[in-house]
Amino acid sequence: MRTIIIAGLLATTFTLTHTVNAAPQGPRMPSHPPGMEMVKTLGRLSLTSEQKEEVKALIAAFKENKTPPEMPGGRPSKRPEIDSLNDTDIRALVEAKVLTQQAHHFAIAQLRSEIYNLLSESQRIVLIELEAEQNTMLDNKRMRDDKRFSTSGGKPMRPMPLRGPRLPFEDLQLSDEQLATLESLNETYRETRFQHKSTMDAFKNAEQALVRSGNFSESAWDALYAEYKEDIINAGTKEIRHMQAVFDVLTDAQQAELEQRREEDDELRRLFTDS
Repeated sequence: MRTIIIAGLLATTFTLTHTVNAAPQGPRMPSHPPGMEMVKTLGRLSLTSEQKEEVKALIAAFKENKTPPEMPGGRPSKRPEIDSLNDTDIRALVEAKVLTQQAHHFAIAQLRSEIYNLLSESQRIVLIELEAEQNTMLDNKRMRDDKRFSTSGGKPMRPMPLRGPRLPFEDLQLSDEQLATLESLNETYRETRFQHKSTMDAFKNAEQALVRSGNFSESAWDALYAEYKEDIINAGTKEIRHMQAVFDVLTDAQQAELEQRREEDDELRRLFTDS
């Protein structure tokens, strides 16, 4: 059996792609929606009662109108064979995912702009200082992670688990040859991830400038997003190609075991989402 949940791969790639973590152990999922860091800091800005009520109303409206990005048509009834996906298939999947997420990402940026416009000048200064403090903490943490997971030569230390995109391979009884192959694949792909992170950091900074410019609009955001859309699509296709190479390292029995686990995870997830 050589099946794979394509939606799972896409979810790894698209977390408003500029949140890719460049640390050697691979990307981590954020604990809150991408782009919503500002909302997390509002409690430290000494908002007035009127501001709090306005912020609550904006967030409530956002949640009411928000629909989680999904693949067109919902979950696929039949999971595509990994070997059957050619470059055209992969790009079509990625383009569809980007399209379904674009409106959701705009809604987040719009909410950030509306909340920022509610703040006083002094509150905006505090917000910028808090964000700079958070960014410094994140940079320091990444540096510690780099030091922990790398030797002086920049190669992953053993016997730490291999970290490319986070996948449940660690207890599949991989052979030494498989481990070496996965390490080589991840090492080759790591530079691609670094380059993509730099590109999406630039998008994140440009988006933040637009959000705080006082001239935020859907047309302006669409124009900015269009500048980076092809980079996002290319990153998604490279991610899936890398995942194809990674899955090809597994034996049929290992792929079957992995597929069974994914089926069980899906069943548990549906129990919660359908309730």
